[in-house]
This record gives sequence, structure tokens and C-alpha cells, in this order.
Amino acid sequence: MLLLALSIRKKSRKKGFHMTVSLLEELSSHVASKSPSRVNTVFIGQGFTAVRLVTGEVGLALSPLTRFDTCVGATRLAGSFTRYNSSELATFLNPLQPIHLRSIGLAAVNAVLQKELRDRTDFLEGDFLKFLSIKPSENVAMIDYYTTKIEFLKGSHLTIFDNRLAGKRKDISIFPISDVPKRFPEADVVILPPTFMDKIEDFRRFTLSARHFVIAHPTTPPLPEPFFRRGVTMVASMMILNPEQMLKYVMEGAGTTLFKRFCKKIVFMKEH
Repeated sequence: MLLLALSIRKKSRKKGFHMTVSLLEELSSHVASKSPSRVNTVFIGQGFTAVRLVTGEVGLALSPLTRFDTCVGATRLAGSFTRYNSSELATFLNPLQPIHLRSIGLAAVNAVLQKELRDRTDFLEGDFLKFLSIKPSENVAMIDYYTTKIEFLKGSHLTIFDNRLAGKRKDISIFPISDVPKRFPEADVVILPPTFMDKIEDFRRFTLSARHFVIAHPTTPPLPEPFFRRGVTMVASMMILNPEQMLKYVMEGAGTTLFKRFCKKIVFMKEH
């Protein structure tokens, strides 16, 4: 059996939002320190990766955008993942691991956090956009083309950073992510998905004047404290109410528009 170990390297504290431990390491370490749960299911789909614990909780993560080879598959470890417990799988959420394994790690982290979420009351219910109160005159910068939010955000000065669609739309300004350092300083509101969690501290340094720096997606880990410590002002995620049905639909190809049948949207806001 592959030995999973997370080595957290101590770094000197610097100015800005730099922390002694990376965000991925902190999330992984938080879950790895909990009493482990046995794993019932590990699913790696083209859209989502899912982990289900024997206690019933389900955690999701976005699968990598690049499709895996149908002959080789996503990983040669296929068939062995349920031998590990939740704490061991959580250690895959490590920048040094291949991207498919990191997705499994995040899904395991989210499964454990769904269990912890039952005891939290410090979140608001509803779509994060209603809590932002974006004005038409404000500049909104968004990483990734988030389809279901575009029409709402087009009412402001919206700029999207997405390498796949850069320069391919006439009605929306879409730039490559390499343009972030040049254009982020103008943003009043910044929105990014959890696939860029390891870049939060870098991106935040370019947006010190933004009134909101948001990480939003159903797969965002519902543990706001590590994000707040790195300059995030709003963490938008979901509470899964029917994990069995959620997993069934995800395994059958459902997208986020169907998630509302089995979950509720939640938002953590940093106190100023």
C-alpha cells in the first residue's frame, strides 16, 4: 500500500497575505488530524470527483479540465483508494501530487467538512451574489467562465480571465490568466473558484483595494478560517442535504444546476 504522508514545511513569515503553511496543506492537515473514517466510494468523473465515507457523508471536487486517457485512465492507483481512510486520502491535497490525486484529496476533505458543517451556525443561506450587492459602476474580475453567473454579472464592468476562451467573445472581455497582474488592481470585486486555491495569496496581492475577494463554488471547502487568514472576504459553498442522491446524480453526469435538489447554498462572510 502506498504510504501517504504530508510534510508541512515551515517558512519564514513575510508581509502581505503569505502564511507559514500553504492553504492546501492547512486544509489537508485539518482533516488528517481528525478521527479517520473508512471510505466507501471514490469516483473520478470527467466533471466531478467524489468521495463517500461509510458514515454517509459525500465530498465533491472538480475533476481536472483535461480529459484523461481512456486507455491509461486517470491513475494507476485505481481500485486501491477505498483501502485508505479519510485522513489518508486528505493528504493527497498537496501541490506535489498529480492533479487527479489532488482532486481526490479535496473531495475527501470536503466529505469530512460536510460532517463538521452540521455543528456550524456561522453561515448565511443563499446565493453569494445576493450578499455582494454589486453596483453597475463597479469592476468585477472573475477567474474562469462561470456560466450560470455571467448574465447577472454582465450588469457591472465584468472582466473574465480564462485561457480557454480568451479573445473568443465579443460581448464580454475575456483575457488570459497571465493578464491578472496587470488588470486585477482595477477590480472592486474578485471572484475565483477553488481550482485556484493554491494561487489565492498571489492573486490577493494584486487586489489590495478590492472590497470583496470571493472564492465561490459548490466544491469550495466549507471551512472559512484558513481562507479569511489569507485575505478572502467571502467563502461560498454548499451544505449537502441528501448525499446519497447527490452522489447518484454526479455519477450519472449531473452539473451544478441540479445540485439545488440535494443541497443548500451557504456563505461565510468575514467580519470587518
